[in-house]
Amino acid sequence: MSTEKFTITEHVVPGCHIREYPGSTVHQEDVLELHVKQYTPKNQELPICSDAITLIAAHGAALPKELYEPLWDEILEKATGFKIRSIWVADCASMNMSGVQNEDKLSMDCSWMDHPRDLFLMINHFREQMPRPIVGLGHSFGGNIMFVPAPSPERRINGFPKLIEFHSTNLAYLHPRLLTTVLLIDPVIQLTPPAMGFGTDAPGPINYTLRRSDVWPNREVALRASRALTKDWDPRCINRMAQYGFRELPTRLYPDVDAIKARFNSTETPVTLTTSKHQDLVGQIRENFGARDPATGRIMIDRATHADMDPLAAFIPMYRPEPRSIFLRLPSLRPSCVWILGGSTYLKLDEIREGIKACGTGVGGSGGLPEGRVREVTLTGLGHLMPFQEVKKVAEPCVAWLEEEMERFRQAEKQWEEGRKGMNHLELNETWYKVLKPIGGGRSGGKDQRKEKL
Repeated sequence: MSTEKFTITEHVVPGCHIREYPGSTVHQEDVLELHVKQYTPKNQELPICSDAITLIAAHGAALPKELYEPLWDEILEKATGFKIRSIWVADCASMNMSGVQNEDKLSMDCSWMDHPRDLFLMINHFREQMPRPIVGLGHSFGGNIMFVPAPSPERRINGFPKLIEFHSTNLAYLHPRLLTTVLLIDPVIQLTPPAMGFGTDAPGPINYTLRRSDVWPNREVALRASRALTKDWDPRCINRMAQYGFRELPTRLYPDVDAIKARFNSTETPVTLTTSKHQDLVGQIRENFGARDPATGRIMIDRATHADMDPLAAFIPMYRPEPRSIFLRLPSLRPSCVWILGGSTYLKLDEIREGIKACGTGVGGSGGLPEGRVREVTLTGLGHLMPFQEVKKVAEPCVAWLEEEMERFRQAEKQWEEGRKGMNHLELNETWYKVLKPIGGGRSGGKDQRKEKL
């Protein structure tokens, strides 16, 4: 259990000022807050070694951050070539405990670009507790606030696939040198958009999310209703889903507890989803209902609210702008990166692998596969929810990658320090005077000329 291996400290910190979309909050100046958990190993030796890892993690869409606690336990237990200083996980501002914290301020819009900025602000807030190296880890929606949703044939709820996506890559773009390395667990990074459940599309996860039941007479019934999702999960994760995936009434959405009790003919305290189905849905997809002028039939993009809409696709009533733009930016990803994929995932592995080939190979990138800075690990037979199904199997490639990367980090730090020894930090070295031509052709290009002008 995480409480046996980690001291868990809870924090509430402000989110980033000004959200990507004006409709994300009731009032545009509303200050959203993040619910953060910090996991500090209880067996930590003091003083903490200088190369102990600070791990920043990002959860899947509407998946409670606590579901990943068994993974932290396994990584801590298996780690031999590195130490963990602490693990930090923040719920997205509209989801889970952050969503509860912000429920009076949230409205019906959500950008995937906000959470990376929130994480960056969180890191700055706790900078004294987060020296380098800092490592990013994201699963699904946690790997874009990352990526394109698609239907999942492997995990269905009431006949419909549950949509889950992946954040930390965008954080790496926001500040390329912030993260030493990134671990992406089945990230949703692919070019092809999913079926979106309208027009000629078959109903899918979005349709299910909108119309699903979201109130139950008690927590046990609620968990039983989600059994299709959790049936193959590790018992540790199921227990956390029961505790953190649901919340007791009353809530802002369901304030009348007595009416709900009467509906179920029950005296127990009813529960609902911790992340409301409405916030879950707008986290998956974005509306573009007003693009077509009802009088003329013409397509007009509202630049104030939908400036990120691709003009070639402006006629569709729903979209998600982030997935394609992130895929196309993969060549410039600076941190090294391991992609841990499920061999039986619902994602399009052929498209993801094209992204892996390009990852880090462009200007500003890490060097990618050719320079050993990117790696793919495919876990045969595992699906998209593998961090909750086969926790130990997922922890193994995470630990193996981190052991290699931390050895590389230590060597790079040593070389950097040796190269700085004896350096004059007050003036430029002589090489500058050798490379840059002097102003006067016949005069000396060395330090003497500079001093004459002083």
